[in-house]
Amino acid sequence: MPTKSYIDPDWKASFEKSGFPDFQAWWDTEGELVEEGNFRGKDDNTSWSHVCRIRLDDGRVVYLKRQQNHYPNNVILKLRRIPTFELEWRNYNRLQKAGVPTMKIIYFASRKHNGSRQCIVVSEEVKGMSDIDQLVAWCVKNKQWPPRHQRYALLDAVLKILKKTHSAGIIHNALYGRHIYLNITYVDGSPVLPGKFDACFIDLERTKYPGVRSKKMIYNDLKTMFRYIPEWPTRDTVWFLKKYLGITRLTPEAKAIVRDLAPTRKKHRTFE
Repeated sequence: MPTKSYIDPDWKASFEKSGFPDFQAWWDTEGELVEEGNFRGKDDNTSWSHVCRIRLDDGRVVYLKRQQNHYPNNVILKLRRIPTFELEWRNYNRLQKAGVPTMKIIYFASRKHNGSRQCIVVSEEVKGMSDIDQLVAWCVKNKQWPPRHQRYALLDAVLKILKKTHSAGIIHNALYGRHIYLNITYVDGSPVLPGKFDACFIDLERTKYPGVRSKKMIYNDLKTMFRYIPEWPTRDTVWFLKKYLGITRLTPEAKAIVRDLAPTRKKHRTFE
């Protein structure tokens, strides 16, 4: 039996109807693999982790994350044998308490089985939203950015939830574009931008709590966000940083931060 578990009461009946009454049923199921699994160790059974997509009998879609003996690189946490998905569950609850929009976890369980630590997280599909990387890929392919006022509105939605995260002394710590979702849908492959943008975060395994005065707020989150979207216009990076810092003009310190946040911009031709 699972040693730790949670199930969203609104989903319990749907899970049972779809054949997922317990941990073992989730563990044994086959789903549509979302990304290539992560394997460590001498063989595939030593340590592994992967994500798949499952459509329930009522038509709703969930994402099932399973792992075995998969621990973070942090020495203390690894020695304590805390799975990364258990950390994600803890981080999820902390962010929910801080009022930060994230994907919704509807099932969590962890158990010891035949000497191995197994962990499961099931999250609800983030409907009507897509990640920033998808938008950037479309813009690069079509050599066309949304108008500046829309880009700023988009970034402002991200800024609001990022500031809320940092005000609680929390960093996402893996703020790649694929982990930032916005209420952008696609019709015939083209993005449909809303009148008002909303944002949320996914993938919370690496979230940390360094405190509100930590430099990691900028250098772990902002640097990751903009370094891994090198095509994004530099002026937008500057606008975002000024809004984040609450300044109207760049100070020498802020200029140094901009250079550090986006050192690869010169290698990429931006367009508007």
